[in-house]
Amino acid sequence: MISHKKVISAILCISLMVVSVCIKTDASDAVQNKAAGVIRLGYVEGDEYGPFAQLLLDMALEFVEEGSIDKSFAEQYKDVDYEEKFSYGDTRKLWNAICDANKENARYRFVREVFFDLEEMDEDEYSVIANRDDVDIMISMGTVSGVYLAENEKKTKFMNLFSANPVDSGIIKSLTERYNDYSYALVDPTTYNRQMDASYKFLGFKKLGIVYEDSEAAYQYSAIDIVKQKAEEYGFEVVCEYVDEPLGEEEYDWYYSELKKAYRKLVDQGIDCLLITVASIDYESKMQELLDDAIIPAGVMTIAQDGTVPVAYGALFGVTLTDCEESAKHVVKQIRDYNEEGVPFDQLEMVYESTPRLAVNYTTASRIGFEIPFKNLQIVDYIYRDSKQ
Repeated sequence: MISHKKVISAILCISLMVVSVCIKTDASDAVQNKAAGVIRLGYVEGDEYGPFAQLLLDMALEFVEEGSIDKSFAEQYKDVDYEEKFSYGDTRKLWNAICDANKENARYRFVREVFFDLEEMDEDEYSVIANRDDVDIMISMGTVSGVYLAENEKKTKFMNLFSANPVDSGIIKSLTERYNDYSYALVDPTTYNRQMDASYKFLGFKKLGIVYEDSEAAYQYSAIDIVKQKAEEYGFEVVCEYVDEPLGEEEYDWYYSELKKAYRKLVDQGIDCLLITVASIDYESKMQELLDDAIIPAGVMTIAQDGTVPVAYGALFGVTLTDCEESAKHVVKQIRDYNEEGVPFDQLEMVYESTPRLAVNYTTASRIGFEIPFKNLQIVDYIYRDSKQ
């Protein structure tokens, strides 16, 4: 016969087990709920730039897959490629479309009012982008916005994307270190090195001309320091001319005129290759015209620092700086790891190397008399002709 004491002991053991399970379950749920809250996202860019918009679009499409953005958004934007065709105002329209597609009770929410383009603002207005209470993470595009947040943000987390060199510009301390626990920068440490290596090996130039604005920001985003390093490594000469970027639509005629003058000066100095840096050129309407003025008649080769799109419209050779779709997957994964897996923000992975892709314009090659060896054609991802195909 089972004693009364044994029955009581058994009941106590079972009760303790149930309580223990309940405590563990409640604790687990508490940790999960704490880790997976609602993340409110804002946006700031240094200026309007097609790849910025494309990366934002690709991030939004990742959130469609995750479930926070309505699937109708993906259908609406399925044929959009901002790297191929971009107009001023497109990024704000895109942001509003993303906000319109926010789903109720979603884990990630884009905040309509928190959208800023620093080019449209006076410097004394910049303070509104930092230390906000209505967003949890600010998406920062470009070096200028990243530097501002690095210097002025004191509490709101930010993720800087598309900075030419976030370490040298002071946005982060190193590839793995931040200056604080609320900063992040996407880093591809070999982007411009790969671009210059591939360009030199493909074209074999001896005297490289560059036109860029004589400012610290342009020096950074045009990666002039890396170009000069590669000049020492390979032994080619670098010649520079300076043209200020336009501040408004009314300055574009002047801007294109100054670019042509700068290109002519470089031709007169005997360059055999021109590096077309990231700038305000409308590639579709102006790239061919700019090159036809002096560069192509002089048989000068051209490298497009901005990837493949300038090559489609007349530049000879280009190597992609980044793959927006790949980068978007990486960045969104970091956001989700922080929110859903509880990874500390200052431990998120910042380094991501995109797959480089090469482009060549066969028509331009023929016009300047540049013969492309068959072995080089075999490694090219995109070949463009007059048809842009």
